[in-house]
Amino acid sequence: MKQEIKLTSAKWLVAKDSIIASSEKKDCVVYAIASSFDLDYDQAHAKVRMIFDRHDKKGTRTSNIVGKMKDMADTRESINGKFVREVIDQPTKTYHTYGKDVKRKNRVSTFIKEHTQGTYLILTSSHALTVKDGVMIDNITKGSGSKLINRAFKVEKVVTFQP
Repeated sequence: MKQEIKLTSAKWLVAKDSIIASSEKKDCVVYAIASSFDLDYDQAHAKVRMIFDRHDKKGTRTSNIVGKMKDMADTRESINGKFVREVIDQPTKTYHTYGKDVKRKNRVSTFIKEHTQGTYLILTSSHALTVKDGVMIDNITKGSGSKLINRAFKVEKVVTFQP
């Protein structure tokens, strides 16, 4: 029996009170940043414009996202008290078929089953979404679960130690 993916609408979660969101398009990265870093849509929109060089009503270049997210992981730069802990390039799963081990790129649905704890910003070939504690948070309500993952970024809270 096929297991259903739990889905939360990013539009409902982060953009319900946003005036900017109603006039935007090609903004999946804004929704993904908002839901990964616990921002509202308008805050995420400003961050994505500033950090990832996104222009209004246009998509964000994948190379900008990957480069800046890797920089953020290296420098431990935080957004809203959270930082990129880990960069997972092309997550794969090994299957044993016909007596051989074969590595295949993970689909979003497989990634969700294997990562039931934590927050991950996911990039596919032409889309961005969030997986948070095994739940997919996406501005598209159908079809994202079958997409192949190009990169995943683990997002965690900044922990400060008190002496």
